[in-house]
Amino acid sequence: MFKTFAALRSRVSCTLLGTCLLSLGVVSVAGAQAAPANNSLFGLKFPSGYFNRFDRMEVVASNTDGYGARYLPVPIAADLRVTLVKTPTALNYGLGTQIGNLSVSVGVFGGVPRAEMSQYLPSGFQWTGLVQGKGALSRFALGYSHTENDGRFRILNAVGLAAVSGIDATYSYSEVSNFAPRSFGKLNTAVGLTGRLYTFPLQMDAQASFDLNLSANYSPLPGLVLEASHLERGVAGSVPIGDFGLGRVQASNFAVTYRLAGPETALRLGAVRSRVARNWTGDTTSVVGDIFLRSSALPSMLGPSVGYWWGPGGKDGHWMISLVALPK
Repeated sequence: MFKTFAALRSRVSCTLLGTCLLSLGVVSVAGAQAAPANNSLFGLKFPSGYFNRFDRMEVVASNTDGYGARYLPVPIAADLRVTLVKTPTALNYGLGTQIGNLSVSVGVFGGVPRAEMSQYLPSGFQWTGLVQGKGALSRFALGYSHTENDGRFRILNAVGLAAVSGIDATYSYSEVSNFAPRSFGKLNTAVGLTGRLYTFPLQMDAQASFDLNLSANYSPLPGLVLEASHLERGVAGSVPIGDFGLGRVQASNFAVTYRLAGPETALRLGAVRSRVARNWTGDTTSVVGDIFLRSSALPSMLGPSVGYWWGPGGKDGHWMISLVALPK
């Protein structure tokens, strides 16, 4: 059965990629014909609500991560998005769309072609299918999730079939998570707990992991926000497919952001931010400073970011220069 699955995966990869691309095009054209464009900018007309889609777009301009954009919305009625990023090692490009609870994406990332379709629901049946070329992970999983307390408590159980580089496996996955926020005046805190369990019955392998997330933010003055978070992850067991494996993590983050008050103008200084990140497990540290410019013509604030990263033992450091965004 599993040799058949591996062979089938290699045969259908190109077919599925082409089918998904065709489906994206059909959905986009149909959506464009169904809804008229009624937004305009500089004399050009755009679909209704088009500019609201930019809140998910990510601009990449970094000496370490590359240059380009992720989830750039195409100016048609359907929410079709383009990703094009030139990293130091590869050119990543793809298309994606969201149709209700169904998400579809195709592209080439890290030199590996991939096509993925998934349906996620707060409560109910959900599934995901991923096909990749060049021996990378391909999988299909079907599960059921249930949420309570406005989505803060969630249980998920799923079963799946996976293949990568000649390894085929059936697996089960269970996850329980809970998020508990609490406020004390101007101090907002939250505790997040997540437990996971992967089992691979044919290989007689299993891995359990547990996350503890602590976060807090405090605003002592108007426009000034202090934020801190810490993640602790414990892991026990092993998995036959490395893509499913997790490792021990201890990481802390701290940020100070100050938003400058002022009228909405063509261009002005909107905010400044400093960030410190410490990975205790990997013994790495980064310190970053951000400056954000605010413009009435843009949905978010943009600006330069300069930082420095120290490797284990304070060695092998390098500068980090990028373009960053901050919601208004």
